[in-house]
Amino acid sequence: MRDEDYRLLLAACQQTAFNLPRLQSMQGQTAEESAKSIDRELEGFLGAVFQDRQRISNAAIDAMQPLLMVYDFALLQICDLSYFAWKNDDSRIKLIWPSTKLPRRPKPTHVFYVLVSNLAQLLQAVRLLLLNGFEGQGRAIFRSFVELADLTLAVLADENVYRNYITSYDDHDKEYQHWRRNLAPAVMRRRLIKLDAELDIASTTAIPASEVREDTYSWFSLFSHVNFVAHIVSAYPTPLGGEGVADAPRAMLGEAGEMTHSTFARALLYIWLFFSHCDRLLWERHKWGRFRGDRWRGWYRYRARAFDTLFRQNYRQLQGIADDDV
Repeated sequence: MRDEDYRLLLAACQQTAFNLPRLQSMQGQTAEESAKSIDRELEGFLGAVFQDRQRISNAAIDAMQPLLMVYDFALLQICDLSYFAWKNDDSRIKLIWPSTKLPRRPKPTHVFYVLVSNLAQLLQAVRLLLLNGFEGQGRAIFRSFVELADLTLAVLADENVYRNYITSYDDHDKEYQHWRRNLAPAVMRRRLIKLDAELDIASTTAIPASEVREDTYSWFSLFSHVNFVAHIVSAYPTPLGGEGVADAPRAMLGEAGEMTHSTFARALLYIWLFFSHCDRLLWERHKWGRFRGDRWRGWYRYRARAFDTLFRQNYRQLQGIADDDV
């Protein structure tokens, strides 16, 4: 602890002793001694906790393969979209809706950057949480990814959704009604059912896309609300390569266990479905084939096809939770 930080801690203990002299006396130590005790606990107990996080992460990175490799492949694609949008943010070229007359502010390219950069952040957050043993929290964050991914597809598919997304109100009630009527998750999923038909997505997967969305959103939503069963998942994790549940300290600190496989598998299915729509929209509706020179998107598209093939060929091995084919 830095000297200046310790002085803040010491001042707090001294003030506590002044306000609650009896409580201080019950500790059998002075305020100065209490400050030193807390300092030792921060360095010792929490130091061990943070060191343990690194051990868990290292073990999980190895145990989650090849799921993690495919997940990172998807993360690479999202980050590429974010970087590409950022590089072209000040350009006159419009990355999305190139031939559509839209409000000049915010610029369509900036809107695209806002969406995909947030998607990249969310996938990184999920990765960090799951690999450090925070299962329930990782699932809650992935639910946020699901909502934003659906919104992103709808913004790319429908000019009216784009306009609704960039519209905001100072009045809280108007803003809420606008969101509920035009941008709520259920509204987005209904719009994407139409997109499935427009893109003939049924020809590429035996799993109805609308069912995947509904089931995935419902499953991950359990971990975003007050739900006893969902809380049990975090409180009693199953250790990696073991049986039963982790001991009390391990459960309290989090464990990257067997359920993490299921989370990564479910997440990957949704991410694959997102890209199945997003990449087609970018090329077919937003004419990304028009880019030349530094903006040429051939390498991204090659990786997109490789990701799609990798996922399809290895889905049974990756998921481990169902026997259905993609």
